[in-house]
Amino acid sequence: MKTRNFILLISGRIVTNIGDSLYAVASMWLVYELTKNNFFTGLAGFLTAAPIALQFFIGPIIDRIEHRSILIYSQMLQAVLLAVIPLAYYFDVLYAWIVLTICPLASIIQQFVYPTHFSILPKIVDKDSLTKANSFMTSTYQLLDLILMGVSGVIIAIMGAVAVYMLDAIAFLIAMTLFYYLKFPGTKNVNVEAESKFSLKEEWSSYKLDLKEGYSFIRRSFIPKFLLAAIIANFVIGGVSAILPDYAANRGGSHIYGWYLGAMSGGLLAGSFLANVFNKIPLGRVTIIGFFISGLSWIFSGVTNITILSILLFGISYISIGLTNVLFLSSLQNILPSEVLGRVFSFVAGATMIASPLGSLIGGSIATFTGSFVVFMSGSLGILFVSLYWIIIPKLRNLPSPADFGEDGTLMAKQS
Repeated sequence: MKTRNFILLISGRIVTNIGDSLYAVASMWLVYELTKNNFFTGLAGFLTAAPIALQFFIGPIIDRIEHRSILIYSQMLQAVLLAVIPLAYYFDVLYAWIVLTICPLASIIQQFVYPTHFSILPKIVDKDSLTKANSFMTSTYQLLDLILMGVSGVIIAIMGAVAVYMLDAIAFLIAMTLFYYLKFPGTKNVNVEAESKFSLKEEWSSYKLDLKEGYSFIRRSFIPKFLLAAIIANFVIGGVSAILPDYAANRGGSHIYGWYLGAMSGGLLAGSFLANVFNKIPLGRVTIIGFFISGLSWIFSGVTNITILSILLFGISYISIGLTNVLFLSSLQNILPSEVLGRVFSFVAGATMIASPLGSLIGGSIATFTGSFVVFMSGSLGILFVSLYWIIIPKLRNLPSPADFGEDGTLMAKQS
């Protein structure tokens, strides 16, 4: 029974991951097709990505609702919402505001799904296998997200953005069916007394306290300094993602958009796979050289008139981003005691996760006046700034390799 439940859960997760990855990309292209305006494209990116900031409220709610019901009804609601878009297109009443309303609503609902998966996992997996199951689910999600980011552009080029929404609706209905057949005891963790005492204000206060404790722990380490560079990188990526539909259209059309997304995805994936190779090389050196190469590749990607070469160089510029993402995570895990790991990651995630949607909103707004090419080239300058920033900050410049980080929350390398 446990094996059957795990197969159903992971299968449903894969299908729902396909659905949300596809509409996240399709929404930006569809809004661009409907408006030909970078501001609204950036707004679509912002509204679709911003709901992730609500996740800190969701945990307490999930604990008070039957988990299986969350999964079933969340998929059903998303399927219904996304089916509205092809229906509106069929009746010739599809407007940008419909997409800008439906996509964030679907994204908000989706924020309940992944935390619920991890809440269910201990109920359907033996304790000895829990770590392996968590690792498998996390790596599957990350790998699919990277692949689908690129594949979605190709699908949009072949089928059109509207058809993708119908594909999404079908995917969510399939996921709903898979979750329906989950059978396990103890799916409802509702405590009547606790439920009556639930307060959004108290949960918000608790979250702020966690962030404060996390920051108090790391404020004397390199992490706040590193955080500025991470925020800038995420902001740049969000801004460029917002104008990429227009930039790609100027280069040749929706199929070019798909290739740029594929190159971005391939670069991030290649960087993730290369992390083990660079695990014993000083992190400061890897970041400085890697982001410098990325910035130059990005510049040449923008100035070349050869579209295939531009796409290839754009993908290369994302390799160091994927590489350093993994190395930073490993470094933090090495220096942070397990009892504060969650709070510190809450602080880091809270500071960085909003940068990308804000970048989408601001990048799209700027491109309305300057054109997408200017914003695209500004992205390369942002990446080069990260390299320069790490050079001029001694603590960052001299960071050891992730394998040599201390285990006491400091930056002292292990003594041989």
